[in-house]
Parts: sequence; structure tokens; C-alpha cells
Amino acid sequence: MLTKARLLMVAMLPLYLGPLLAGLSAMGWSAVPVFIAVFALWLVVMRPATWPRDLTLWNMEKAVAAAAQVAVNAVIVVVLFAVGRGLGGVAGFVPQIPPFVPVAVSFLAVPLSRLVWDPIKADALDRFLDDAILQVDKPGHRPSPMTEDPMVKTLLDLPGDCDPVLTADALSAALQGPQASLRLSALADALDFQDLPRLGLREGLILWATDPGRTPDRSIARTQATAFTLAGSDPDLLRLFATRAVPLLRADPDLRHAFPDAASVAATIDDTLPIAVREGLQDLVAALKEVSPPEEWPQTGL
Repeated sequence: MLTKARLLMVAMLPLYLGPLLAGLSAMGWSAVPVFIAVFALWLVVMRPATWPRDLTLWNMEKAVAAAAQVAVNAVIVVVLFAVGRGLGGVAGFVPQIPPFVPVAVSFLAVPLSRLVWDPIKADALDRFLDDAILQVDKPGHRPSPMTEDPMVKTLLDLPGDCDPVLTADALSAALQGPQASLRLSALADALDFQDLPRLGLREGLILWATDPGRTPDRSIARTQATAFTLAGSDPDLLRLFATRAVPLLRADPDLRHAFPDAASVAATIDDTLPIAVREGLQDLVAALKEVSPPEEWPQTGL
């Protein structure tokens, strides 16, 4: 999620660069409303929660908030425009830029931002993270049975194509505290019997379980083994797990007890898998053999 946030900041740079270029090229102040409109379009696309598409959802509070956002952006546009003019005056250089170029630069930020950031999924998972943190921190909280646990239910209710990176962040919030192991077990049981593949949640769980920056929680049993099991026979998930698990295991061999054993991994390798997946799994088998006693090695030619 942090990487996507950084990409979003980069994608937003053209939005602010446009009015700066316009001022630098000595465009007239009549161009300011055009840039204010582009900024407003960015808000509409990237903040659907505060700019709902359904007119029936609008009320006085939302209208005032939207107007305030536009007013703030209008001030930013004017300041950038003025700074551009000031820079041109101080430098004594006015570049001959066609008027449409600064506007096009600003407008480019709209599709770029939407490309790197899905605001709808981000808002949904942000709300989940807030709820999860509140429940974990709430004094005297008594989680309900795992089948009714709100965190487990929320994760299982995510769309099948949910963003795996954001889902991994949600899992980091949900799978902590004394109920973490039970929640992971409940998720594994539910996903094991799901008719729908729920690839987004499965991939998110693999990303979470193999995250090298996450401090391993030794109280959660068989974390990486669970992630491997939930990869099933999906080639993409198996390759993702193997690619990330090998360096993780070699960096911390003590994690081997949380991993599947080498024999279990070897049993998933067959000729129906793409060669890159087979090679990744074979590397994982080799890494597991390096840190495991011989009796846990697969009785195959691997």
C-alpha cells in the first residue's frame, strides 16, 4: 500500500506542474478556471466517497465539503500560476509553450492517478483497517466465535478481484492479537471450501505471509504452510509463493516450522505446471532441504 501511495504522489505531479508551466509561459489569467476545472475533475475521479455519482446521496454537508475542496484547489492553482509568472519574470525568460500543453499536462494526472490507485477499493479497505484496529485495541474486547468474527466476515466479503496489496495490509491488521491464529484458521477453512476462487484474498494472504518486512508472529501456527495450501494448484499463486518464500526462508531458517515440509511442496510439482512454476517450486524444495533434517526430505528424485 505504501508503494502505491508513493506512485500516486508521482502521478499527481503533472496536476500541479500544469498551472506552474502556464504561469511560466505567461498565459493569461483567463486560463485559471480551466485548471480549476481539471483539479475538480481529479477530485471527482479520485474521491468518489466525497463526490458521489448518485445525486440522491448529495446533501448540504457533502455540498459544503465539495465546495471547500474546490476553493482550496482554486487557491493552489492561483498560487502556482503566480509562482510560475514570478519565476519567468525573475529569470527574464518566457518559454514559448503552446497553451494546450500545460492543460494537457495537468489533465494527464487524472488517468495516471486512477491507473495506480483504485479509490473505491482503497476506501473499503481503509474502513476495514480502522474497524480492525479499533477492535484489536478495544479494552476487554471479547471476539465472537470465528464464524461470526467481523474481521473474518469482512475479509471473506471482499470482491474476488480485490487488490492483493491492500488486502495484505488488511490482513496485517486483522491477524494480530490473541485471536490471530483462530482468525487465520477460520479464513483457511472458509477459503478451502469456497466455490469461488477469491484470488485477490488468496494472493493477499500469500503476500502477507511472505512479507520480508513483517516481524514473524511465532504465536500463529503454520503461517507460510497455510498460505501455500491456499495457493492450491493455481500456477500464478504457486509461483508467487515460491518466489517470495525462498529468500524469506534463507534469511530466517528458524521459520521452517511455519513452512510446508519439502515433501508436501515436491508433491505439487507435475508436468502440467509451466516450467517457470516448476523451477520455482524446485528451488523452494531445495531451500527447505537446506534447513530441514533428512527425514523430512521428499522421497523423490528432487
